[in-house]
Amino acid sequence: MKKAYKISEATRKRCKTIELTEKDADNYRILHLEQVQYLYEVKHIDFSLFFKIETTLIEFINPREFSHLLLDQLITAMNKDFEDLSICIRVEDYPELARILDNIRNRKIYSLIQKDPLLDQKTLQLFCDLTSVSQLIVKGGIDQETVMDAEVAIDRMIDSLLSSEVAIGTLSRMILADPTLYDHSASVAMIAGVIAHKLLKMDRETSKLIALCGMFHDVGKTMIPGHILHKPDKFSPDEFAIMKTHAQLGCDEITKAIEQGAPLDPVVARVSGEHHEKFRGGGYPNNKRGRLEEDEEHGIHEFTRIVSVADVFSALLMVRPYKDAFSPEESLGIMQKAAEQAYDPKIFSVFETCILKTAETYSFQIDSGKTSGRIIDMDSKKVRKQAQ
Repeated sequence: MKKAYKISEATRKRCKTIELTEKDADNYRILHLEQVQYLYEVKHIDFSLFFKIETTLIEFINPREFSHLLLDQLITAMNKDFEDLSICIRVEDYPELARILDNIRNRKIYSLIQKDPLLDQKTLQLFCDLTSVSQLIVKGGIDQETVMDAEVAIDRMIDSLLSSEVAIGTLSRMILADPTLYDHSASVAMIAGVIAHKLLKMDRETSKLIALCGMFHDVGKTMIPGHILHKPDKFSPDEFAIMKTHAQLGCDEITKAIEQGAPLDPVVARVSGEHHEKFRGGGYPNNKRGRLEEDEEHGIHEFTRIVSVADVFSALLMVRPYKDAFSPEESLGIMQKAAEQAYDPKIFSVFETCILKTAETYSFQIDSGKTSGRIIDMDSKKVRKQAQ
């Protein structure tokens, strides 16, 4: 049951409050938790962070009072089931936050490279470029400049990636070593590009478009209420019904952006709307099945069938409040259980071979900051339990 956030007397005394007009609201930008959590890496900030409750803003952290204790309180509140509660920053201050986030990511990547010689520096830098664009898409909307930035980053990624094993091995190892570097849309874009260009041997322009579909596939989640999107526990049936609307919302949002001049291929909107459909049916929002090439009315686009594999694999690699990160071998084991129902076998087969080959080169167990090898039995009880 959703709860209204109540501003305590202590907070009212300590913090400045602002009542927003409709015009004022355009001057503030909503942040997501991953962005805010990066601020644990800094000792001071030159901007304020606000709680937004309907039309009320609370200046919860200002530069003078910035502390990790206040960050704890802010993030704890966001992890509770409060209605209409979000974290905001002034639009004019967002470039400074973006600069801080980029600096932290670059520093973390440099540190990882020094510690782990199996990480490919070029792959990590390409991922960092994709992450910067992903943040613009998620919180800045879809306009001509953002699309052009995405195309430049993806163009560089497609041209510069080494083998599929290097790309996926480095990405997986990075996420396990430092989950704070994780960005789902950037990860899906890279993995989808790898599947298309390196595994299915698609041409450069097609692979680039598929990676772009991966970058934009989750745009609809920006329209899901924060108390649901950031909920650390299992969704209720009603909450899950709302969460499932993100696929159609994403399709509609991208279509609207295209109509307003964003230079995107309409297939990007289609993939966003289809990425939770399953190959044998049973997905959402339209219970599609099979291949579009074989069934124009009910089939799923080939680009979607690629992005769906990348989306699930990426999601399994990530840490969430309700789940640990899985290694690539464990993630593949989970996906194998659902493969017949969920994925196009022609696509999943080459992806499966790639992950197994990657496991021969890379090891993924992280122990006290050091990386050591382990062998995962694909049929182990542990993997079966995690798959349920």
